[in-house]
Amino acid sequence: MATFVFRIDGAAENSGFLEKAREDGHVVYAGLTLTLQRGWIPDFIEINTTQNPTSACVTLIELEGSTNVALTAARKYLPESSEQIMDSVRRYLQRVLQRCRSTADPRTAEVLELCLALSHSTQTSVWAAAALRRPPEVIERLPLMDQGQIPAATMVVTARETSSTLLNGVMSLSSRDHKTLSRSVLILDAIVRAWDKSDASLRAWRNLRSQPLRHQLRQRPEVCPTLSAILIGQKHGVRISVDEAAHELATLWNEIEPARYSATSVKAAISAFAEIDRTLDPSKSVRLAFEHARHVLQHVSAA
Repeated sequence: MATFVFRIDGAAENSGFLEKAREDGHVVYAGLTLTLQRGWIPDFIEINTTQNPTSACVTLIELEGSTNVALTAARKYLPESSEQIMDSVRRYLQRVLQRCRSTADPRTAEVLELCLALSHSTQTSVWAAAALRRPPEVIERLPLMDQGQIPAATMVVTARETSSTLLNGVMSLSSRDHKTLSRSVLILDAIVRAWDKSDASLRAWRNLRSQPLRHQLRQRPEVCPTLSAILIGQKHGVRISVDEAAHELATLWNEIEPARYSATSVKAAISAFAEIDRTLDPSKSVRLAFEHARHVLQHVSAA
């Protein structure tokens, strides 16, 4: 079986990505649109069954002109239902197959083989991918949240590293990274404390002064000096020990859920969520941030 790339959005500026897929030897198809839940229309859908005859990988691709916009556009799919998306994709493929048959398209046999492969697949994973128009390449792939942990062997390595701050050791954070780290810690903490019921925008929520962690630190900042430096006061930049911050936060969280978190797992959670956090639209509901944070915390464990 080949890799199939279906062009959903026919915008002229997306043509370069389609040509690159054709040059890579993929079977490409364009001409029919597909609308998913919430009215979202991906730019491309890639379907790959080449790694394992009993498994398939379906990827929704969002194509943009810049890295940050592409990451944000693709990650909106992560909380969605993979089952509903697969239902839509199967119906789309039936329409493609019908069109190919009616026009004597030479790809008819290949599309039919793909439909049969999906119907016999015992493990189908759904991914969201961010891609750039120039150069035409995928820069990140992430599995939808409702599928649980995807085996490491099926993970797709990013084509390009995006600019980010690796959280490790003693660090000097810029004002921007200081703000991101502060917000990421607060959102993760809100999940642990079950304080994640707000309907405010992300921008409005992060400016609240009533978050329980901030309140706790204001009472006794000397107990957690590193967290206090991150969360209390103006965010003009800070020099901190990430390991110490993770240790302090793990201690606080274990008072809520005993023996569940280690400094290592907390640092992993902060690092993972900070990558997501910096791409989120501050005007959107904070509930989307909570969904991402909850998913991250579910996949870290005490060491």
